[in-house]
Amino acid sequence: MTLYRYSAVTRSGGKLTGEMEAVSPASVIEYLHKLGHMAIDVSEGKRAGQAKGAIGNISGKPSESQITLFTRELAMLLKAGLPLDQCLGFLQRDARSKNLKRLIGDIAGLIRSGKSFHEALEAQGKAFPPIYVSMVRVAEASGTLEPVLDRIAQWREKAQKLRGKALSQVLYPSILIVVAIAAVTIMLLFVVPRFKQMIIQGGTTIPEQARVVIGASDWLIANGHYLLMGLSLSVLAIIFAWQRGLGRQRIETSLLRMPLIGTIMQLNLTIRFCRALGILLENGVALPVAMKLVRDVINSKFAADVLDETYDALRKGKSFLEPLSRSGLFPPVVVNMLRVGEETGNLTASLSHMADMFEEKLETSVQRTFTIMEPVIILLVSGFVAGIIMSILSAVISVNDLAL
Repeated sequence: MTLYRYSAVTRSGGKLTGEMEAVSPASVIEYLHKLGHMAIDVSEGKRAGQAKGAIGNISGKPSESQITLFTRELAMLLKAGLPLDQCLGFLQRDARSKNLKRLIGDIAGLIRSGKSFHEALEAQGKAFPPIYVSMVRVAEASGTLEPVLDRIAQWREKAQKLRGKALSQVLYPSILIVVAIAAVTIMLLFVVPRFKQMIIQGGTTIPEQARVVIGASDWLIANGHYLLMGLSLSVLAIIFAWQRGLGRQRIETSLLRMPLIGTIMQLNLTIRFCRALGILLENGVALPVAMKLVRDVINSKFAADVLDETYDALRKGKSFLEPLSRSGLFPPVVVNMLRVGEETGNLTASLSHMADMFEEKLETSVQRTFTIMEPVIILLVSGFVAGIIMSILSAVISVNDLAL
């Protein structure tokens, strides 16, 4: 079967575009004719994720917030009683983003060619994560697409809101660090060399602290471009290794053991685990399948290995709580509450309650951590800059004393 893109004229004179799988272009024309449409153009197309600028590529992939908005609006239109194809038509026409407009058009085209909604979503590559597609698959089978889409939108909105709060807390300390590095670099490249000439011409003995600062300035001027290249290559190497999982588990384990950052990372993993697993179970996904899907949502190599153990335990008929408790990935209270929820048959409610509880705790932890870090960064930067200034001033003062 080959994927063909087509354009046709409808009975009412409107233009229709889409794509479908068929044996030949003649099959596409025959299919459109049976629907009462007249084919204008039929050409072979590439599947989503293969064509340049397609949905699966970075350049053609809508943002997470756009996917969330699409989900929210689709749920609202379905709730109003409109059929799915008409809802997609409205959303495609009103979409402001070209990437989102193309994505909705691809979904609508696949549905018109006979694909189900979850198959059309799955064909869009990474635009829709596996957990999203699986929940839609279950919703289509049970006839609960509208409420499930509403839950997905709520889940994504909460996750994005939490991420936005964390980024806003990180922004100010990051700006402080960048400004501090820029200030020290400017001093070493432009300010210190001017004082260096004055000190050398004075003919006095240069103090040890000033000699260190002048040496750092000379080295930076001579090797600054090499340093910049080395830092750039190091960043690229770290990104490359991280994306391919090289040493990722060791780094994550080390970060989880750190006092402040480790607590924030653990809380974040706990929230994502509880929220995703709770939504899947609430929508009728079996626990083993849900555990497998949550593994892809958490996006942590260390957590993925732990969840693989829980999945294996479930397949063998054992409790999934033993691997979680043994790993130490989540706080002990999570395992205890999950055990109570499993025994009482109220696991979904326990997961939802814990997700809300740990979200509040994470907000408090992030705010407290960066409230402490801000003055510490300011003091360290101020002390470092002051040390450079005092070192240079001591040498300048010694030159003035010699002149007197």
